[in-house]
Amino acid sequence: MFKGASFSLNTPPTSSGPKTPRDAAVPTYVSPFSSNTPSVVPKIPQHAAVPMGIYGYRSPRASDSESFLWHQLLLYRQGVLNVIFDVRVEPSKAYISSQDGTALPLTEYFHVPATQPLRRRIQLISRYFDWHIVVENPKGVTLGDILSRIRDSLNKNASKEEYDAVPKDTQADIVKAYQRNCSATSNGVKLRKLQEGLKRVDWLGRLTLFAGMQKDEAYINGRIRSHSERAETYVVEFSR
Repeated sequence: MFKGASFSLNTPPTSSGPKTPRDAAVPTYVSPFSSNTPSVVPKIPQHAAVPMGIYGYRSPRASDSESFLWHQLLLYRQGVLNVIFDVRVEPSKAYISSQDGTALPLTEYFHVPATQPLRRRIQLISRYFDWHIVVENPKGVTLGDILSRIRDSLNKNASKEEYDAVPKDTQADIVKAYQRNCSATSNGVKLRKLQEGLKRVDWLGRLTLFAGMQKDEAYINGRIRSHSERAETYVVEFSR
């Protein structure tokens, strides 16, 4: 199931499949397949139009002079989706739902700075996987930069090492998500082929919608050792 690996593409791993050492499990990993994962479908705010320059949450920094504001479309709000972005497809298909039921293409906001003042580097982590997503732009990170990097990172082929590091009882669920994603379509076209193998997005299960970003200090401190790196790190959330 891994591209270029010896696993069969059509046979999910069983108890006789690849062995995972108990101490290889990532302690901070949260399974999206868990019964504790929220299953409520988030409400979608009805926007007539979102002003280009509306910024909300102030990011805590080492000093007030280093603090910055996030654009409201990127902020995580529990139970709400600010934008409709399925991370399995290109960000150009993302949109904002308008009051009259039409969709406002999010591409109109791709050039808008993600923060004020501008930040050249932002790091994202997730409860559902162990890798980091680094977003960089020497001119300042934009909304388009963040959505594109999330999509690009999650649609990379997963390595055997990444798969082996996942708790063993979750591996079969990841394979089911892989098979489901290979059957999923967008405008009548399949998103991908079975032959492409496991991809990182399969780690999300059914949580394939971008839900925003937040500063969860406790979780970040448990994942990131460097104090300077913690300041630029945010948790990206997903929904279904």
